[in-house]
Amino acid sequence: MCLRTLRSLRHTLALRLTLWYGGIFAVSSTLAFALAFLLIAEVVREHTDEDLREDLQEYAAFMRLGGLDRVRTEMSVDAEGGEGHQVFFRLWRTDGRQLVATDLSAWAGLSEPKDLSARFADSDEPILETLALPWREHKVRVIHGPIAPGMVLQIGESLEDDEEFMAALFQGFLIVLAAIVAFGGPIGWFMARRALRGVQAITRTATEIAHGNLDRRVEVRAQGDELDALARTFNLMLDRIHALIIGMREMTDNLAHDLRSPLGRIRAAAEMILTDNGSKAEAEAMVATTAEECDRLLEMINTTLDIAEAESGAALLKLVEFDLVELVGDAVELFQPLAEDKQVTIAVDLPDACRIRGDRQRLQRVVANLLDNAVKYTPVGGRVTIELDDQGEWLKLSIQDTGVGISPAETARIFERFYRCDRSRSELGNGLGLSLALAFVRIHGGDIAVDSVPEQGSTFTILLPRPRPA
Repeated sequence: MCLRTLRSLRHTLALRLTLWYGGIFAVSSTLAFALAFLLIAEVVREHTDEDLREDLQEYAAFMRLGGLDRVRTEMSVDAEGGEGHQVFFRLWRTDGRQLVATDLSAWAGLSEPKDLSARFADSDEPILETLALPWREHKVRVIHGPIAPGMVLQIGESLEDDEEFMAALFQGFLIVLAAIVAFGGPIGWFMARRALRGVQAITRTATEIAHGNLDRRVEVRAQGDELDALARTFNLMLDRIHALIIGMREMTDNLAHDLRSPLGRIRAAAEMILTDNGSKAEAEAMVATTAEECDRLLEMINTTLDIAEAESGAALLKLVEFDLVELVGDAVELFQPLAEDKQVTIAVDLPDACRIRGDRQRLQRVVANLLDNAVKYTPVGGRVTIELDDQGEWLKLSIQDTGVGISPAETARIFERFYRCDRSRSELGNGLGLSLALAFVRIHGGDIAVDSVPEQGSTFTILLPRPRPA
């Protein structure tokens, strides 16, 4: 069981994040400790050099106040006892002759300074250097500097204390770094698991949805981070998919219902032709009825496919520049005979011209569908008004009628496929005209709004974006 768990964890994002966290944590900690160690070493060295400079100034003061005897005495005092193994003094003349020196038995390998006169001819600035003597474990920090005209004092101090302090500090750093690396793994694992908690919730929800629970949604926390944005987007996608599935089910049911009647009539006509010995004229009438029903079925199927293509974004628009006023005029001319038969007046309020870029054939079907509905549902003596308003970035085409109107409850559903209001069921149609019009307008970047009052009429407004200059 443990081996299987380890194998499953080996390919998880949490483990990879943990390794990244741990590796970055260890590298950054190592760099930080290395920088701190170097800074501390520099501070220690500066402190040692400052002590040596102060000692050199102090002996210069001794030389001024008490001469060579005072300097010899102070050198003996500072180097007596155990201090002789930690510090030494040598006083030289600039010509290279040694005047005074402390016990140098513990400092084997010291060489004589060279070119003292040349080194301090132009400057009295002391010279600092680090020596590695062959018989000493620790290095020596040495300063050379003039304390009187023609005299150069050399002071050497063992770096044993400094090196032991830095060694202890380095060991402490290693222990702390090891502890950090040891705790970095669990901390990184905790951070990775916490960071992936939202992703795991989305994964669980997606798994449940894959098993058929389409009502599940990801819980959105009130933290406002990227995971909340992902959860909201995921839920929005699920709502959209759920709505599409419901729409497909409703469309399938409605399509099956609407196909049943014409198919039944076609079958009945075929059976009558096969079983009845009627006249040739009756047979021809039944064939004509069958052809008419087939045309209705083809129109319904083609319209449904056009709507699905437009809503899915797969429709290819044949974009051309044309005059929208001319298109509306052609539609009015087409429906003028039907309006005259019903004694319905079609009034237009259009500008002289209005150029637009779009798919002329699809927009023509949009205007025709809306104008057909306006004339169809306007009673005798009514009026249909068409207005075109150029609002700059948008073109607003309104088709207003004085017809039967639509109730508020039905207004929200009139653009659904196969939906027909109660008052429209007596008229010929399949409930696809408004759905097709809305789909075609939206693929042009526009929309359709409706404002209707029962028994007073309806106003359908087409909003189309005005083409911007290239």
